[in-house]
Amino acid sequence: MLSVGFYLPFNNIKPQKPICQMASSPPAAAAPTSFSFKNLTQTFTVDVQRAENRPLNVPLIAPFTIATSRLDQVENVAIRIELSNGCVGWGEAPVLPHVTAEDQQTAMVKASEACEVLKESPAMALGSVFGVVAGLLPGHQFASVRAAVEMALIDAVAKSVSMPLWRLFGGVSNTITTDITVKFLLQ
Repeated sequence: MLSVGFYLPFNNIKPQKPICQMASSPPAAAAPTSFSFKNLTQTFTVDVQRAENRPLNVPLIAPFTIATSRLDQVENVAIRIELSNGCVGWGEAPVLPHVTAEDQQTAMVKASEACEVLKESPAMALGSVFGVVAGLLPGHQFASVRAAVEMALIDAVAKSVSMPLWRLFGGVSNTITTDITVKFLLQ
C-alpha cells in the first residue's frame, strides 16, 4: 500500500503516521476517469470500518436569535466514519427542533442506527451507500441526520482521493457563503 498522509493542522505539527492510506494501484474497474462527485458516487467503493456518533454540545459566544427561537448553545450530533483504508470523515447534524423536526435525543438514536447499518453493510459504491442511508432515514423527518452521515461519507471519500471538498464539488474557490441571517427588529 502507498501511504498518503492527511495531516491535521495544529500549529504546523504533523503526526508521525499518516491518518489515511490508499492503495497504490486501485483496481482498473474502480478507477474513475475523473474525480467529480458524480463519478465517485458510481465508481468509489465504500467499506466502512467504524462509524459512531456523539453529542456535540457547544456554548455560543453570543446568543443566536431567529424569529422562532434564541440559542445560547448548540446541541447537535457529530458523526465520525472511518473507511477500511483509514480515511476518516466527519459530519454534523444541526438540531433545532423548530426547524429540523428532530431533538438531540432522537437524532442520536437515528444516528446510532445509521452507524450500525453502515458498519454491518458490505463494501459497495458510494451512491449505493447513499441509497441505504436514504432508505433508513427517508424524507424530511431525519434530514439533518441523513445529511450528517452523507457529509461524513463524502469527507472520508474526498480524503481517500486526496481532493478538497470544494474542488470535488466543482468549485473554483476554497471559500463559500453558506448562510446569511437577517435580523428584523420590531418596534
